[in-house]
Amino acid sequence: MKAVIMAGGKGTRLRPLTCHLPKPMVPLLGRPCMAYIIELLQNHGIQDIAVTMQYKPEVIRDYFGSGQAFGVNLHYFEETSPLGTAGSVKHAHEFLDDTFIVISGDALTDFDLNQALAFHKEKQAKATLILTRVSHPLEYGVVITNEEGQITRFLEKPSWGEVFSDTVNTGIYILEPEMLERIPLGQEFDFSQQFFPALLEENKGLYGYISSGYWTDIGNLQQYRQTQFDMLDGKVKLDIHGTQIRPGVYIADGVETSDTARVIGPAFIGKGSRLEDEVEIGEYCIIGQNNRLSKGSKLTRSVLWDHNHIAEHNELAGSTLTSRIICKEASYLGDGSVVGNHVVIGAKSRIESNVKIWPHKQIRDKTRLNTSYIWGDNATKTLFKTSGVSGIPNLDLTPELVAKFATAYGATLASGKTLMVSCAPHTFTRLLKRTLTASLQSVGTHVIDLGDCFAPASTFAIRHLGAAGGIHLEWSGKENDVCSLLCLDAEGLPIPKSAERKVENSFWQEDYGRATMKQIGSYKEEVHWLQTYIDALAQEIAYERDHPSVSPLRIVIEASSWLQPFIVPFFEKLGLEAIHVTSTSMQDPLHVFIPLSGASLGLRVHDDGRTMQLITEKGELVDSDLQTVFLYLCYLHSRPGATIGAPVSAPQLLESMAEGLGGKIVRTKEWSRAIMEATQEARIHPLFDSLFAIGLVILHLERTGIPLSDLLSLFPSFHLLRERVDCPWDSKGEVMRSMMERTKDVPVDLIDGIKFYHENGWVLLLPDADDPVFQLVAQSADPELAELLVHSYRGHILNALE
Repeated sequence: MKAVIMAGGKGTRLRPLTCHLPKPMVPLLGRPCMAYIIELLQNHGIQDIAVTMQYKPEVIRDYFGSGQAFGVNLHYFEETSPLGTAGSVKHAHEFLDDTFIVISGDALTDFDLNQALAFHKEKQAKATLILTRVSHPLEYGVVITNEEGQITRFLEKPSWGEVFSDTVNTGIYILEPEMLERIPLGQEFDFSQQFFPALLEENKGLYGYISSGYWTDIGNLQQYRQTQFDMLDGKVKLDIHGTQIRPGVYIADGVETSDTARVIGPAFIGKGSRLEDEVEIGEYCIIGQNNRLSKGSKLTRSVLWDHNHIAEHNELAGSTLTSRIICKEASYLGDGSVVGNHVVIGAKSRIESNVKIWPHKQIRDKTRLNTSYIWGDNATKTLFKTSGVSGIPNLDLTPELVAKFATAYGATLASGKTLMVSCAPHTFTRLLKRTLTASLQSVGTHVIDLGDCFAPASTFAIRHLGAAGGIHLEWSGKENDVCSLLCLDAEGLPIPKSAERKVENSFWQEDYGRATMKQIGSYKEEVHWLQTYIDALAQEIAYERDHPSVSPLRIVIEASSWLQPFIVPFFEKLGLEAIHVTSTSMQDPLHVFIPLSGASLGLRVHDDGRTMQLITEKGELVDSDLQTVFLYLCYLHSRPGATIGAPVSAPQLLESMAEGLGGKIVRTKEWSRAIMEATQEARIHPLFDSLFAIGLVILHLERTGIPLSDLLSLFPSFHLLRERVDCPWDSKGEVMRSMMERTKDVPVDLIDGIKFYHENGWVLLLPDADDPVFQLVAQSADPELAELLVHSYRGHILNALE
């Protein structure tokens, strides 16, 4: 049997470790990661191995040579351009003439490959994915198999709403050679994105074998360290090259240790290294070859590669150092700090936590470095959330963070292009907008400043001016509310997840360039677009009216003093009798004032331009779910035969209502982009544009001549119940798998989360993307049944967590 080791990875997220090394060559306890993979294959009797390479192939070839020293025969296949995972294996097709294993050179595992191969042969599979279970499945391909081991569902790098299991693809495959015929030669082609989905769709013998044992992908700096800690703890079966002098402490040949040096461990110390007087090696330290640790230095949870000189009285508290680094006396390196090759750190310097230093840098004496030099620090959490980049003003979301974000965003997505910037009407958002603007210009992005605005108007301006996109700063102005940067594409939609990932990678790695002085982006103010948008929308709604009412509708509108000057003309153009109030000008609450005023409708319009509250002529606040259904009804009446997107959590009544009106509901993820993309009309939707929604309501009230409260009473009774259930991040995937297994006989939708259908209702299990919780949503005509469904599924979740 033969194998293919995929060794073309650049390891971008591991920089600066991989500035001069391909990812498979990053050392684990003194040996390249790929050496352990070769050893695993050799232990399973596999000696003929193809190695596919692209990034710095000479490093791999120089180290392993023909493979003779490792007891194998290596055959190298170098790509001149990226071919993707499947394309790189196809590149070696002449070598692969029998069943073969594909395995990554940058993962660590002790899987029993013979058991997986026996499964493959028993099932007469054409392709078998070796699977494992992980606590945080977002970075992997999530897989479901049936009782026979056939793969029934496969999704690469899902969002939390798409996670339906904690069983993931390890990137280890067993393939029959005829499968190579499905892969084009010399073209970029991917196993997870193209090859396996096609096999699944065609039902062509795609199986999954869930393996026990250890597996990890060395994907980021935190995982790189943790993998070595796991090795010291004996969590993975492999050969550590050193003598175990006591449990968890491994010392290689030729190590010199002073009588006063202490090795607490677990630890690994490579050959030729020297520990001088009073050196202390604390827990989970990995010291490579030929390192010199001078008197009084103290290391804890730190990784050193080779040929480093640590001068007297240094303290390394969770740092990772590559090779040929000089740390002069009395310096401190904090937790998560990473130092590239050939760096000199001056005496009495302090490198703070999570700071990265790129290779060949000189740090002067007594420097305190609290930002990376020159490139990025590691992401400890996701930058983008459901509502964009958001946080508490001046605590999470600061001018410093916004400046760095805008620089990464502009350089990654909009260099030389034009972006709109706008903000909610508050002092802090205006401050951030100035920071945002300057940073975008610094990377060559041209900026049009729309001034104080709301998101629907910004979207309108982007489309009408043909900009590449825009960034809108949103905040209610309330102290405890989050402030958000909404990032929009050329259609005015939230940017796709793929673009978010590009920006996020650039942000954390600081892997972006500045513009030259001749390339600095231009700046222009155009603050009329909010009024232009409102006027255009009013004109469009007025045009749709069959005929104005003989007796104009009387409406009470509560809006802020900022928004009122803009929306007063809106209602005037519609010919309505509008009473405009603010919350501070009212003696009575709005819902009390409306029936007293004889109005047909009450509206509370929020500054974000996206949300509002309907109030009936009787002063009744309309329930949010009922308001949603009513807005869809108004839309479908105004646009006969239209197709409109609806989130998977919206009431089930929408489908029958749309069918009766000749329209169509397309269920989507909860994400606003997905909802609007599914809507055939211009990118405008009643759930995300309050003035548009108000216009639809007015048209419907005029069309029917029926009071709002009577219209709402015509809807069939339905009850939606929502509840949040706490769940640790690392348990979400396990819970999703458990729920799928417990309810395998219940019909489900996997559009976003898992939607379980029961005889008289449904319940949606939705992992929250921003918080360690599940959202439970249940609907039934019977409120007691809705409550029973939530109670039952909450119990399932809690049982799965035990």
